[in-house]
Amino acid sequence: MVPLTLKGKGEIMVWNVEWDKGFIVGGQGNRRLTPNFRLKEFKSETGNIRVHRELVSALQILREHFAKSISVSKTDDDGLGAVIAGQSVTELLAAADRVKANHLFDQVGQQGDEVHVRIPNPDQLPEIELEQALETAFSMTSGFETSGDRFQQVTGNFDGAGLSFGPVQWNFKSNTLVPLFRKFQEKDESALRACFTDEIDYDEWIEVLDLPVGQQIAWANDISTGRGGHDVVQPWKGYLQAVGRVEKFRAIMVEQALRKYGTRLLKAVKYLQDLKPSVQIDHLRCLCSLYDLVIQQGSLNKARQAIETRVKQEDPQDQFHLVGIAVEERGRKAHPQWQADCVSRRLGILHGVPKTVEDRQRANINFYMLRDVRIRGAQELMTADVSDRLARVSKALASGDTLLA
Repeated sequence: MVPLTLKGKGEIMVWNVEWDKGFIVGGQGNRRLTPNFRLKEFKSETGNIRVHRELVSALQILREHFAKSISVSKTDDDGLGAVIAGQSVTELLAAADRVKANHLFDQVGQQGDEVHVRIPNPDQLPEIELEQALETAFSMTSGFETSGDRFQQVTGNFDGAGLSFGPVQWNFKSNTLVPLFRKFQEKDESALRACFTDEIDYDEWIEVLDLPVGQQIAWANDISTGRGGHDVVQPWKGYLQAVGRVEKFRAIMVEQALRKYGTRLLKAVKYLQDLKPSVQIDHLRCLCSLYDLVIQQGSLNKARQAIETRVKQEDPQDQFHLVGIAVEERGRKAHPQWQADCVSRRLGILHGVPKTVEDRQRANINFYMLRDVRIRGAQELMTADVSDRLARVSKALASGDTLLA
């Protein structure tokens, strides 16, 4: 049993949890396991706790689908089921049945004014769809990069990247922010213009988009404020937040993030599978870890020699070992200030629980989404046109919906 501490961006949150393999068996009662459930809600009358993380995940997904409060009356002795309550029992039962249709529960039944649910055998969980994996990867990384409404996240020039915006923090330095706003213009320039209450400011923004990168960063530095330049002065922060409230622009953000960084993800997966043809990378946590890496570090290129040396020495026989080597070695090529952060962040995703590296531990409240499942049709990412599937994910997330249940 290992006690872990989780700190989430945007919320003072420490996750002190004791684990026995996939089961939560102890910890501080008031600590959040998910956005809507605290550890104490799963304790028995005697104060003991034994609940599988997959049950906690399924209940949180049910809570999001139900869109109303759910209370846990008791958990089954084996930690794989729970009796829950919500208003009304008929609506809760119907919502649970819909979640069951997506294989998060394998048993749902009414018990008086409450509902009893059970998850499948944790060692034989059904595969998830590619769309669900893409939503999870996007949400996991945006949980690190943003706080609050991920589409309205605006960050100043604290890191030399200039202005950063949106779920994956597109910015001037990486030349990702300008192409994003060009997409907005193409989609609906009148809607984009309407986000700026002052026409002169809108014209200035368009002019900034045409400047060389160095001048864009200098302009962003002039409007940065707060400790270390993390914040942005008004009205510019408000303008960009207004852009993030436009649903059609939110959909573009999701699709751009999945398409642009999905291409980089595929290159990373292909490279690793070419190194070890006997190992197929199709687990949710492996894909999410590599997706987070390409968002933050671009690719595996800078670490190829180190990766290849370790693969030859260690001869990994499974995808977790192979991906673990890749994310560790690429993390070690980051700036010394960020190396431990990078490795902690990626290993935490890979294993589904926070990992401490040196004195750093990176995790976020979306860790409940890191289910121990494989992805059906994962190889389609390598060979098929998935545009329609990307569009489906983009539409769902832009509207505040979810495809997880």
